[in-house]
Amino acid sequence: MSRPLTVTLLALALAPGLSCLRYNDQCQPLVEDPETVLGNLGEAVYLDRIYTRHDNHALGQLAADALRHAEDGSRAPADLGILNGGALRAEGLCVTRTSIPPGPLKNGLMHEVMLFENSVVTVDLTEKQLVAMFEHSVEGLSPEGQPILAPSGAFLQVSEGTSLRVDCSRPVGQRVLELKVNDRVVSLPPRDNVPYYRVAMSSFLALGGDGYGAIFKDAASDVARNPATASTPSKGRTTDVTLTVARMRDQHADPKPPLYEEERIILEHCAKPSRPVVR
Repeated sequence: MSRPLTVTLLALALAPGLSCLRYNDQCQPLVEDPETVLGNLGEAVYLDRIYTRHDNHALGQLAADALRHAEDGSRAPADLGILNGGALRAEGLCVTRTSIPPGPLKNGLMHEVMLFENSVVTVDLTEKQLVAMFEHSVEGLSPEGQPILAPSGAFLQVSEGTSLRVDCSRPVGQRVLELKVNDRVVSLPPRDNVPYYRVAMSSFLALGGDGYGAIFKDAASDVARNPATASTPSKGRTTDVTLTVARMRDQHADPKPPLYEEERIILEHCAKPSRPVVR
């Protein structure tokens, strides 16, 4: 079964209101080499939505790093890479996984976690758009003391060199307290007529997915914003998942250090998902 058809069937199975797909012979790997080890995880990675959409996440950070570096060496490299938490899935082709244990991460599993292969677009955003993007990212976070019931897939994982401090006790639209992009302090409130920030994201987000359309507007097609679709000389399509696979191989395969989650987003007065106690 082809990758697009398999993904389409799974997407239908995951659509709200539909019963689970009876996979039967659909339990086929999404890639030709599913058992190939890409690199190593230094700790367990949890896949439930409360982790991917409401907290820092190791695989989300890996993907954001991969997207940020997709245009390295070009005339306009990115300052920042982002990945929406909704791009990370717990539903595999044949089984729902709540976690991935520390140790080797295989290619087949990586393609199931990042199921929807999107092209990667790098665009220039104004400082106002940048701040509005992050305010939208965190507007669905639950304040401390409240349950995390339906976390939003719009929550963004960010690349290295970017840090964000958020206060969930503040009103929506005013939650971002501090922001650095590529180690550069972003003014809050944002300024007018300042240099753009170059941001790499999936085509899904660039075209307005997860509610970002009102913020990005036509940035993905506006030549003044220098939109660029990532490509590599390697065989096959360049997508968010293929770039992430390459990043894992390059940065976390033996003998390099395993992948660990970093605290790039600091959450204050926000509900935090509890982590299972490993004995």
